[in-house]
Amino acid sequence: MDDDPVLRDLEAELERDDPALAALLSGPVTPQHGHAVAWTILAMVVVGGGLLLAPAVTFGVVAMLLVLASPLLACWWCANPNDGPAPRAT
Repeated sequence: MDDDPVLRDLEAELERDDPALAALLSGPVTPQHGHAVAWTILAMVVVGGGLLLAPAVTFGVVAMLLVLASPLLACWWCANPNDGPAPRAT
């Protein structure tokens, strides 16, 4: 696909040095869904605990967690993995 001889040489060198990494980089991109079971179990535990505890305690705990997590959640939403310093012109 790339006609640049330097890139082809780098690709060949990478395939010799680390074939697993070369296969990973040249393969199709697939989304990762490895934590679905853990999130389901965590949600069941939280909902079950909320039903067993007194409603006032459950409301207080949820309110504290939301207040404490909101700055972290806002930073996580605003963070773009492609953001960063612009490359310097050479």
